[in-house]
Amino acid sequence: MSDAIRSLLAYRELIYNLAVRDLRLKYKRSYIGVAWSLLSPLFMTVIYTIAMSFLLRGARIPDRPYFALILSGNLAWSLFTSSAVNSTVSFVHSPNLISRVHFPVESMPIAGVMANFVNYLITLVIYFIAVLVVRLPLGPSLILLPIVVAAQLSFCIGMSLLVATLTVYLRDLEHLVGILMTALFYLSPVLYTLRPQYLPHAAATVLPILKLNPFAWYLETYHSIMYFGDWPSPTMFTAVLISAVIMPILGYSVFLRLRARLPEEV
Repeated sequence: MSDAIRSLLAYRELIYNLAVRDLRLKYKRSYIGVAWSLLSPLFMTVIYTIAMSFLLRGARIPDRPYFALILSGNLAWSLFTSSAVNSTVSFVHSPNLISRVHFPVESMPIAGVMANFVNYLITLVIYFIAVLVVRLPLGPSLILLPIVVAAQLSFCIGMSLLVATLTVYLRDLEHLVGILMTALFYLSPVLYTLRPQYLPHAAATVLPILKLNPFAWYLETYHSIMYFGDWPSPTMFTAVLISAVIMPILGYSVFLRLRARLPEEV
């Protein structure tokens, strides 16, 4: 694995160029370009805020605007879901590159994640501008934000390698991953927090199950830092750090094990 990592570092300029290519293709012939990366989560945040606050009456957090909770979760979730869904086609839609060109093919899903990560960083800046406008009080826990962001990037890279590789051998994953991420959206604390005081009493029975979801570890940590302004749960934060190490190792191990057969399978 160390040789593979050195190979990736040697081709870091290629990863950069692939990421730039993905960004350009994504916004090609678009009038407002990268602004779509902000408008899409903003639009969905408005919809979810209206639905949860007024129709379902699901949000009652004193002195804190509910839209900021949804936006902080929705931005992080967008990076998770785009990394997972886009990686399903990283290998299967590029058979000529994999079979004829000699370069570290794992750079393809990684470049896709990096392109999505650039979008995420842009939306984070806009989020904090909005936070300043509404005067949402935050705290010293903000010093942990770069660590959590870097951990999520590491997790997404490992996840994309795993999904991209497995999709070559299980083509149904190209469709199943999107369905799975849609289901996990509602089972993950994107639109809500897992803090018991802000949930219906009946939710207490399923909280232990919801907390087993790796996405929940990241989302709840983001909520603590970017919305409540307090320190994240030590358990959640530790789980974030551990998963940020395990997922890349898992993804890379599966890729290296199946790498030799990729050209003939795609």
